[in-house]
Amino acid sequence: MFAFQQNSPASSTPSPTSVNTMCLSTPTPSKPNVNADSVAGQSNGGACSLGAMCQDNQLKNRKAPATDAKQTKELDDDNLGYSEENAVYKENPEKTLKLVEEQQQGQKSDTDEVVYKPQIRWPDLGAQTFLHAGALYGLYLLFSAKFYTFLWVVGCIWVSGIGITAGAHRLWSHKSYTASLFLRILLAFMFSIAGQRDAYTWALDHRIHHKFSETDADPHNAKRGFFFAHVGWLFLTPHPKVIEKRKVIDMSDLEADAVVMFQRKYYIPLFALCSIVLPVLVPWYFWQEDLWMSFWINFNMRFTWTLNVAFFVNSVAHMYGNKPYDKNITPVEAPVVSFLAMGEGWHNYHHVFPWDYKTGEFGNYTLNVTTAFIDFCARIGLASERKSVSPEMVKRRAAKCGDGTRFLSDEYAHKNQVWGFGDRDLPREDLAELAKMQN
Repeated sequence: MFAFQQNSPASSTPSPTSVNTMCLSTPTPSKPNVNADSVAGQSNGGACSLGAMCQDNQLKNRKAPATDAKQTKELDDDNLGYSEENAVYKENPEKTLKLVEEQQQGQKSDTDEVVYKPQIRWPDLGAQTFLHAGALYGLYLLFSAKFYTFLWVVGCIWVSGIGITAGAHRLWSHKSYTASLFLRILLAFMFSIAGQRDAYTWALDHRIHHKFSETDADPHNAKRGFFFAHVGWLFLTPHPKVIEKRKVIDMSDLEADAVVMFQRKYYIPLFALCSIVLPVLVPWYFWQEDLWMSFWINFNMRFTWTLNVAFFVNSVAHMYGNKPYDKNITPVEAPVVSFLAMGEGWHNYHHVFPWDYKTGEFGNYTLNVTTAFIDFCARIGLASERKSVSPEMVKRRAAKCGDGTRFLSDEYAHKNQVWGFGDRDLPREDLAELAKMQN
């Protein structure tokens, strides 16, 4: 379990300057006639823009000078040039202009009411039915399989899981660290074992999810219910707003990544080889596992397990848990999901600070195996420029916007509590008011 840090008395309550900390639900003040790119660059000292890599120390909290602009500077430090609306990546201006022209030709406006009637995509529903029914059969066969087959399927789940979490999510969706060519190839291979579409498409939908979380433009909008957020979005036609944002979201960084584009171009043969052939044939060839059993265990059961664990982040981690960092958004902290999904369940934190490579506040590896993997890769020179957030910034954001659970383990958390009437620590103003009420 994570060892929560103990804080000083000042850290458990908002400081005078913390009132300026921006919650994700708070509109970010904008300056008229100022280009958005320049604002993003200015707010973090001009050294870091939304489309550029930032060094670790550029994302650390800076100490504001003792001037009249102190509060404004601390506000900028909290935002780092980011907000929930632009925290991942901006829309591509050229694509946006093209979409506007198409809407004008069709006499449509992006403010027009969209009539949406979701339709079942029967081939996708059939595929999900086959996968899940086959997974149950594979689970039954697992009890009769050889011990090496059990170890193999567990290993494949872990390897493919790292491909999702360290690859498609933290690297390609959020660019929270930089990976060498070798590591990118390795992660693309591991992600292909998972079989959850190509990394480009996965990252595209995930960036949209962060920019338009819990709106009609969110591919797996949790406000449409648990089932839709978990798996229903895979076989229902997407909302027109989702289709619209898929056309304009900026993916130029991934389009310039040869590894990502190679995996996208050859996804079907890579899926067949990495997600079906390799996991199924290895047990059959090396320790003579029954081929029939190997297929249902190492494809259906493994694939479906990985799929559902990943999508617990979209459903459970958006519904059931605490909100220590911003109580006004849907994502929550879900330790069980973090355990199953290798550290992806600290979701309230992740939506507030999506560029943090840890996707969580604390560095304990027990519930964040992916962070351990990235740190190991950094130690041997395969990963670099790991972005993080300063403890001071986290505390300010939690004190201002959170639900209070961030400080429950603080040694000063209960310093102002009283046991009842007669307690010496009962505030004087409360005693005075009680006396008036009794008279």
